Amino acid sequence: MPIDQTDLLAAYRRLEVPLYNVLYRWLWDRHECQDLSQETFMRVWKQRARVDAARIDALLYATALNLARNKLRWRGLWRFESSDDHDCAIGEAPEEYARRGADQQRIRAALSKLDSGARNLLLLSEFAGLNTAELAEVLQVAAGTIASRKHRALALLKGFLEVCND
Repeated sequence: MPIDQTDLLAAYRRLEVPLYNVLYRWLWDRHECQDLSQETFMRVWKQRARVDAARIDALLYATALNLARNKLRWRGLWRFESSDDHDCAIGEAPEEYARRGADQQRIRAALSKLDSGARNLLLLSEFAGLNTAELAEVLQVAAGTIASRKHRALALLKGFLEVCND
């Protein structure tokens, strides 16, 4: 059954933040992520006559990931922001701001070392909160494969983070 405005609005309310979080960990630029998030919902809306309401979440995540990959291809390479490009939260101590920036740099470096499949799996499971069935649908992988791939990806990420600590 095709989606209507109510379906898309409900999906937007449900997925706005998790979708943004996934995009941010791909692009590391809040303005680009906001633009791509909006573009994702607009593209799905334009296809509404062909979109099954039961599969809207998977389609939104798949569309967002494709747009992020296209954006990175267009850039030609990863662009990491310096910690100075991030806003200091109101009332945040300067030491906390500096620590947060250093942590983000370590996470960025570690995530950039993962292949795109492993990175997608971790971002969708950890930052978007997708369950195994949802991950299988978005990534088009058998549900039984998700756990082993996630375990491997987490182990790799942990190893990369430990290297960054040295």
